[in-house]
Amino acid sequence: MGIITRLLKNLIITPSVKGRIGEARLERKLDSLDFWGYHGYCLRNVYVPRKDGTTSEIDVVYITPKGLFVIESKNYAGYIFGDERYKYWTSTLYAGKNWLGFKKVDKNKFYNPIWQNNSHISALRNHCGFVEAFSIIAFGDNCELKDINWNSSNVEVCYYSEIKKVIKRIWNNVPDVYDEATVNRIYKDLLSLDSSTETRVKHVNDIKYGSDSLICPRCGSGLVLRTARNGAYAGNQFYGCSNYPKCKYIRNL
Repeated sequence: MGIITRLLKNLIITPSVKGRIGEARLERKLDSLDFWGYHGYCLRNVYVPRKDGTTSEIDVVYITPKGLFVIESKNYAGYIFGDERYKYWTSTLYAGKNWLGFKKVDKNKFYNPIWQNNSHISALRNHCGFVEAFSIIAFGDNCELKDINWNSSNVEVCYYSEIKKVIKRIWNNVPDVYDEATVNRIYKDLLSLDSSTETRVKHVNDIKYGSDSLICPRCGSGLVLRTARNGAYAGNQFYGCSNYPKCKYIRNL
């Protein structure tokens, strides 16, 4: 394999690039709904301001007469386990065999995407006033949802390939709540939220340095409170990445 090919392959499989690919795929699926008479406006990577001055990044939002479909995209592979009640979900992926010939499995924790999307909806309501919103967590078709549990009536968890079916089902079972003028107003308001490089960098820095954020800025896993056992800092507490030892990010208190 040539050097250029290897570099391109490494670029494609980075989590950030995979995420952007997944979001673009969802946007194309939503845009195609217009062909079937479901009219709405689709926006990607919308940075909504919060009360504390930080921003909340919404992967995809679909603005319609039925309300806002707020979509959190997770382009993961492997088996996915999660429950709406718990702070962290888990992805597991076969990682070959160890020197004894036994199967190895990589387990990675990530922040509950339902909670994550709830924070996006809260930011939307703070910015726009109360909005009717449906929370959709969409996983890439390369993973398998093994044990996912939720009870909230406004939440759906599905694969990318199911997104249109899910939205059509919701659409056909709820009344219109917005007229065309209101849909256009919300669309223009959210369209005005800058998704430039400068805004993106600020959002990443807010996550990285924000005192109330417990998401690892390097890999997106959750941060957990730990206590140093050895060395000059023995006894001191710090936040460490739950994906350790693969990710060695720490944040001192």
